[in-house]
This record gives sequence, C-alpha cells and structure tokens, in this order.
Amino acid sequence: MNNVISVRVNDNMLNVINKLISLNIVKNKTAALNFILNNGIQKAQNIIETKENANKLLDKYLRDGLPELPGNLSDRSIKERE
Repeated sequence: MNNVISVRVNDNMLNVINKLISLNIVKNKTAALNFILNNGIQKAQNIIETKENANKLLDKYLRDGLPELPGNLSDRSIKERE
C-alpha cells in the first residue's frame, strides 16, 4: 500500500535527488526519495534496534540493580571498565 506524505528537504538533499534523476538512476522525485529511503532503511533499523536494546537493558538495571562484578577482577581491569 502506498501512502502520501508531504516532506521538506534541504538544498543538499534536493541536489542528490536531482542528480539521481539526471543520471537516469530514477525517473522522478518520488522515485528518488524512495531510492534514498530504501537504501538508508537498514541503517535506521539498526539504530532503532540498538536504542531499544539499550532501553531494555537500562530498564532491567533500574528494576533489578547492576550485576555484580566477579570477585577475581584486578584493580586495573576494574579501572578499564569505568
């Protein structure tokens, strides 16, 4: 299903869109934006997943407390973790 949205882009983005069209990589601005979004979607999903995992871990630590460090750590290895 296709959804219509209105979007404002900066000059740099417009230049990229126009280059994609002028080089016949895509046929129009809509196709150019879809091309850009599709090629950037994986990075965006990775960032979202990382943030969600960090939030889950933070919630767990706030609820359960921080895990205990093993008793056999040296002072140096503890300082490296700080």
